[in-house]
Amino acid sequence: MRRLLPSLLLLASLPAVAGETVRFLSCPVYRDTDAGRKSGCWLGTDGATGRRFDVSDAPFKPSVGRMMLVEGEVAGTPDICGGTPLAPVRVAVLDEPCVEAVIPAEGYPSKPSVVLPTAMAPLSVPRVLPAPPYLRKDFQVEFTFGDDRLMYQHVEVTIENASLYAKASRGRVEVTGNADTGGFSASGRTMREPPALAAARAGMVREALVRLGVPARRIVVRTDRHPESLKGWPAALALSSKRRVTITVTPDQSGQ
Repeated sequence: MRRLLPSLLLLASLPAVAGETVRFLSCPVYRDTDAGRKSGCWLGTDGATGRRFDVSDAPFKPSVGRMMLVEGEVAGTPDICGGTPLAPVRVAVLDEPCVEAVIPAEGYPSKPSVVLPTAMAPLSVPRVLPAPPYLRKDFQVEFTFGDDRLMYQHVEVTIENASLYAKASRGRVEVTGNADTGGFSASGRTMREPPALAAARAGMVREALVRLGVPARRIVVRTDRHPESLKGWPAALALSSKRRVTITVTPDQSGQ
């Protein structure tokens, strides 16, 4: 049953330093706002420090009533939701249930909902194949902790771009599924992904590519259960970057 919690029941945020990295488990709190439809904020409290964080910028959103894993970096942006903002930030919804918490706006402005710049164009819009020259190219598809689902409004553009590049270059496609089996600590608990998750993620991406017109015979599937973190990613997302599938397109140079 959903409970409406007054803000005084939530722990007040303690000072946080911009650039600080955090990782913790928390029950999410959804804050209603006056900024219009879909403009609410997502908050989570780190039980070890009592600090409340705004995780609204996470591409994968929390779910009311389900525990979440939060990984992010403290941002220097203003508090518009009632918690210290994290950006970049990643959230993973876990199977563990928790209290369903919704609180009122209480004067926090939040921000209006906007269409993501990376949102996939309607299928009625003609696709244009990328022009040569074609070089070996990687496309990274993110997943949340412990999950093999393709996340709506986040990964479809990446997969479509990979399919268009593969068709234009007539390339060989290597799909490498990764799983973070090494493990890490969050809120005093050890978290790790099962080895089989690497193959499950690769299978999901392979199927999506085939559905988008990439010939199955040109796709090779591999797995890596001990992947390296992606270079160039923020330190706060180093572990998160291991939860991915890498699509590598090697163009056919015979006709170029």
